[in-house]
Amino acid sequence: MQQNKKGSILLYVLFLSSFLILFFISFQWELENMMGWTKNSEENIRDISSIQDALILLKNTPTSVKTIESNKNLSFISLSQNNTLINESLNWDKSQEYWITSTGWSTSIALTMTSWWPISYHLAAFNSGSESSSTLISSGVVSTSTSIPLSPSLNTHILTIESLGGQVWYILDPSTSTIIPASTSYKLERDIQGYKVYEWIYDITHFIPKSRINFDYQKMGMYLKE
Repeated sequence: MQQNKKGSILLYVLFLSSFLILFFISFQWELENMMGWTKNSEENIRDISSIQDALILLKNTPTSVKTIESNKNLSFISLSQNNTLINESLNWDKSQEYWITSTGWSTSIALTMTSWWPISYHLAAFNSGSESSSTLISSGVVSTSTSIPLSPSLNTHILTIESLGGQVWYILDPSTSTIIPASTSYKLERDIQGYKVYEWIYDITHFIPKSRINFDYQKMGMYLKE
């Protein structure tokens, strides 16, 4: 009888020991998972904050590639700009507007048609804050390519491009000029050990077309189809 009692106690001790071991293993696993989740959450919060900061910078100064400073594995890639070249498409009933806020050393902008119908363009210039005194610098119809002259004395330009037929594709080469489109689409790309993973598309509005106060778009021959 005493022997059976000792055996029961031993079994109970073994059961309790096994339970405690399993409990601590499970607790440690849960703790490690929680710590990993917390770490990932903190990294995600930092990434979100860094992404928002980068989007603000891109809104004010669009560029072809913007790497996030706090996480070099994350980059915004423009879907329309490659280095200085801006590749655009335009539906037959639409116009594109660009603001040229600095000419650098450039005296002109190269405009090249890459597919389909001809386009018309109008370029006006004025000194910042003096939209009412704008001057039409250049206008014309392009079916292949042209060089659009910039004003050497006025510091702000507005360029509009309009399709004269169906959908068109063209390239703008601003050289050293700072040219800002109305909007830009960027894909967010993550570099995982050399493998590029697309995460999201962000559409950034830089300005609203036809929004320049005291600038007479109609007088400059712009947006006549809209």
